[in-house]
Amino acid sequence: SKGKIDLGEAPVIVAGGRGLKAPENFKLVDELADAFGNAATGATRAMTDEGWRPHSEQIGQTGRVVSPELYV
Repeated sequence: SKGKIDLGEAPVIVAGGRGLKAPENFKLVDELADAFGNAATGATRAMTDEGWRPHSEQIGQTGRVVSPELYV
């Protein structure tokens, strides 16, 4: 995303996981987050473990704790 918003502070989070099927498909998540304008990009543990996304984007029990107004 252009102006990276911290996951812990983001009012909107757009996240992706295994359903994207390939690392290059994460561009769809990035594009949707950019369209919101105030969204951060997140990922599941499986995606960060596979190296598709950086661990700083991991959300969940072993990742970042978040509390956005909207989580997609």
